[in-house]
Amino acid sequence: MCKICWLSCVFLLLIDKVSLQQIEAVVGDNIILPCSNSDEALQNKPTVFWRFRDSKTVYDIIDSRASFDEQDASFRGRIESFPAEWTKGNFSITLSSVKKADGGLYTCFIPTVSKQMKVQLIVQERPVAQTLQRRNGDVKTVPALSVRAELRNRDAGRRTENRVLFSAALLGLTLLLLQKVHMAEDHIKSFDLA
Repeated sequence: MCKICWLSCVFLLLIDKVSLQQIEAVVGDNIILPCSNSDEALQNKPTVFWRFRDSKTVYDIIDSRASFDEQDASFRGRIESFPAEWTKGNFSITLSSVKKADGGLYTCFIPTVSKQMKVQLIVQERPVAQTLQRRNGDVKTVPALSVRAELRNRDAGRRTENRVLFSAALLGLTLLLLQKVHMAEDHIKSFDLA
């Protein structure tokens, strides 16, 4: 029984040292992969390792210096960090010009405090431009993200047209009804005069 309690405590301590965050990006974006340590004070010269899918070296900080010796070629020239923030425990990195192949699990490991932060990066393709045909026959190409707004604007114009048509039809029915009423009155007057 005591072993189960002890193992449970160890497991809970290990869980506390690992966190997982999900980040979404679109191909071509620049994104920040977060990693911070505020739980415990770090040595004056922190060491932090960023890995992609547990095998590719993304970025290393060794004794408060960026090290590119082992950096995977696919990340060269695309990773930046914030050295002024390291003393505050912020080891986040910026990944620029995100590619579809960048999607996956990133791990930030701080060995002096045995802490791991995992970031799941989900990369989506950039939506392509779409072509919309307007009622007057014009064709307009718009970015896919603004297609919804473009359709909403087009539909708003249609609503105005529909209101005008409805008002005209209502006015026509009213005039027709008034004409019938006048005809009925004239018909009644003709009976009264007779």
